[in-house]
Amino acid sequence: MKPAPRLTALLLGAGLLASLTGCEMAEESANKLAEKAEAAAQEIAREAIGEAVNELNKQVDDVQASARELLGEPEKKEKAAEDTPRDPANRDDRQGGEAMMPEGGVET
Repeated sequence: MKPAPRLTALLLGAGLLASLTGCEMAEESANKLAEKAEAAAQEIAREAIGEAVNELNKQVDDVQASARELLGEPEKKEKAAEDTPRDPANRDDRQGGEAMMPEGGVET
């Protein structure tokens, strides 16, 4: 009755290999699930942080508007300065309207 122990050993070996394969598949599945959970957690965190930053920006804007109102300044003083067109002759108003270029021109 020697064939029976060989058959038993072969079946035990096959069962062991099958269980190891199952464990490996379970580990891979668990890793994939963990990666998906991590990605979902990062996305939720991004959304929460984005909402918090937007709310903070809104509050800062409100405080700045209130400060401007208390100081009696116009809403966008800097924007008005940016909207003024430049002199096409490249003149500097601080120097009495003289050209900023040297009188003899620029040598190249």
